[in-house]
Amino acid sequence: NEVHPIEHTAHSLLSGPLDSLNENFEHLNQSQLILLTRLRIIERRLESFQAVVIGSVDEKQIASDLARVSELKRRVLGVAKMMKKVEQRVERI
Repeated sequence: NEVHPIEHTAHSLLSGPLDSLNENFEHLNQSQLILLTRLRIIERRLESFQAVVIGSVDEKQIASDLARVSELKRRVLGVAKMMKKVEQRVERI
């Protein structure tokens, strides 16, 4: 049951790095499990949010509101342009 000197030397040289490598793989595995768990939680939350949003949102209403916002933006830009012209005329006077 004697251990050969070369085998003993190889074991002594490699046991530290191999143990460290094994520990790193265990940490990686644990991190992956934690990540998967968190991803599942996020996925469930998104699914429940999607169910709530889809159930309560009317796409036609959203399109109508978006068109209204675009129209208001266009008007505000027009007013801002007109105000700039008015300011320039006032400065001349």
